[in-house]
Amino acid sequence: MRTTTMSLDPIRAPCGVTLVELAVTMAIFGMIMLGVIGAWTKTQEAYFVGSEIAEAQQNTRSAIDFMVRELRATGRDVTVCAFDYAGAASLDCNATKATNCKNKLGASYNSCAGVFAIPFSLATVNTIQILADRNDNGTIWNTTNSGSDPEEENVAYALANPCPGVTGVPACITRQTTAGTVPMVAVNIQGLTFTYYPRSGFPPCDGVPPPYPCPAFTLPLTTQEQADNIGRMNIEIVSYTTVAGQPVSRTLSTDVALKNRY
Repeated sequence: MRTTTMSLDPIRAPCGVTLVELAVTMAIFGMIMLGVIGAWTKTQEAYFVGSEIAEAQQNTRSAIDFMVRELRATGRDVTVCAFDYAGAASLDCNATKATNCKNKLGASYNSCAGVFAIPFSLATVNTIQILADRNDNGTIWNTTNSGSDPEEENVAYALANPCPGVTGVPACITRQTTAGTVPMVAVNIQGLTFTYYPRSGFPPCDGVPPPYPCPAFTLPLTTQEQADNIGRMNIEIVSYTTVAGQPVSRTLSTDVALKNRY
């Protein structure tokens, strides 16, 4: 009988995992995990950064929306002559409207200049005062005579530095009425810019129809007539925050057409 003997190749013989192979495998696994953890950390950081930025931007947007609502009420009065009190060069404050205004407010107001509009001295690059007869009683809220008038008839917005009553916020937008001054939002505001454009037909927009390719008013305004003939405004707010040690700024801008101007 013939017997066949099989021999095992020592190179292919089962011998387990060596320490070197295990070390190499663990090193590769560690590098993969470091990459995964790094990517996860960056994702979490990006999420929180985005969340903080979105919150600051939303707060700033809320402040702009609130200002826009009050600006659209600027000059409200039953005589429909709010922006036309300054003089003959105004748009449509004819003799009848001027007489109605004087009859409504009393002879002491004479030409009614600045009663329901935007006082030119406070129409600056970062401040504005809004006057409106919201309850149509012929007077507005002021420091000497409140009567039955709501405080919202006399409102001023400004960039305040430092921010009153808010710790950790260097500068903010404030809303001032005769009841006091309060910050709009607890967001660090680095810039608040108002730009004023005249209505079509008033210099330097004389003869130029909307949209407005003509330049804005040069500040500071020098006459009440200029303020009475503001047709459009641009509001720009620059907010600033620090997220994960990194400075982040956002700029929001909006246009406001003063509805009582048209």
